[in-house]
Amino acid sequence: MPPVQRFLPPAFSKPRFRVFAAGQAISVLGSWMQQVALAWLVYRLTSSVFLLGLTGFLLQIPHLFIAPVAGHLIDRLPRVRTLILINACLGALASILAAVTLWGLTRIEIYLALALLIGIANACEAPTRQSLIGTIVEDRALLPSAIGFNSVMFNSGRLIGPAMAGLLLRHFSEGVCFTLNAVSFVAIIGALIAMRLKDTPRAAGAGADGADLVGTLRHFWALPVAKYLMPTASTVALCALPLTQLMPSIAVGFFDGNAATVGMLLSASGAGALSSALLLSMQSGHRLQLRAVQVAPFLAGGGLLLFAFSRSLWLSIPLLTIVGGSVLATSVSTNTLLQQSVDDGWRGRVIGFYIMLFIGLAPLGNLLSGTLAATFGLAFALSLNGLLVLLAATLAQVRLRSSGEAMARLRASVRL
Repeated sequence: MPPVQRFLPPAFSKPRFRVFAAGQAISVLGSWMQQVALAWLVYRLTSSVFLLGLTGFLLQIPHLFIAPVAGHLIDRLPRVRTLILINACLGALASILAAVTLWGLTRIEIYLALALLIGIANACEAPTRQSLIGTIVEDRALLPSAIGFNSVMFNSGRLIGPAMAGLLLRHFSEGVCFTLNAVSFVAIIGALIAMRLKDTPRAAGAGADGADLVGTLRHFWALPVAKYLMPTASTVALCALPLTQLMPSIAVGFFDGNAATVGMLLSASGAGALSSALLLSMQSGHRLQLRAVQVAPFLAGGGLLLFAFSRSLWLSIPLLTIVGGSVLATSVSTNTLLQQSVDDGWRGRVIGFYIMLFIGLAPLGNLLSGTLAATFGLAFALSLNGLLVLLAATLAQVRLRSSGEAMARLRASVRL
């Protein structure tokens, strides 16, 4: 092994993954720049917090309804060509956004419609991309590293992309951000072509069993990983992810802060998530993931509960780091174990349901937590969310530990 390789995730031993990571990293940066610019554009045109929230809702909610359908289709379509087509559609939508913005159109309905279309395309892209990772690394033992580094790219983009968008918005316009994002899709499309992955019209195992969505759902819940771990992951998504959406109110209400305080709090959560992603990306095998899905939800719930009562900024920052890292560890580890427990022919369908039950619940969690915070106060909403995560984590452990058979089935289902 070359000396440099020792300090890189194991998945980087595969040349195709290195090509994929380079293209995906550029695309992720562009996507974060576009997301920030679109939010700023909507608020600049309308000065409406409601429409700002609606834009985020339209970008996220398709994951709840579209992802399982997309996953169902992915196992029946040539995945590489499908992913190239989806990215081309996303690039075209970014180009349309750039054109109407630079043209000076101010009708908010246009931007809301484009946000919904982008959300639908993203809900198709995520399961398609993740279903290809196993093919790219060619080794099931490298899946934990590859999935972990995929999260590293996402969270690095979350830290760098908004900062780049802020600089561009200060000196240019939203249209420039949208244009750069449109161009960024050339990188990932070029990477997918350059990898020369073999594509088949129909993935193995996409036939009789689970031929419809009901059958797929039955198969999904029969998986020990889904049966014992997915309820906890869904509770984390519903109760812990809304913390980001509530951060402006938290900064003002808890710490009498301003925009800089919001940035500091979000950076703390992002740093925790990035650290967890880096650690998971260095794994080959699944031992750490099995441990993480049992421990991380307790840390997420406990950290959220303590944060709800903290009024010290310097105590809250490390608590947010713990929460951010634990939420990501729960998400990525559950995803990794699910993918390792199925054959390649089922991968798209399983990922589709995972995305529905994790990412798809985020907008509903935002709505519920926002309603609770407006009615009973921020501290009540956050502490209730923390308690619910702790309860879900406890119930999962009771189910796993009540008999040795449950834990044995879980371990046996995760195959290398």
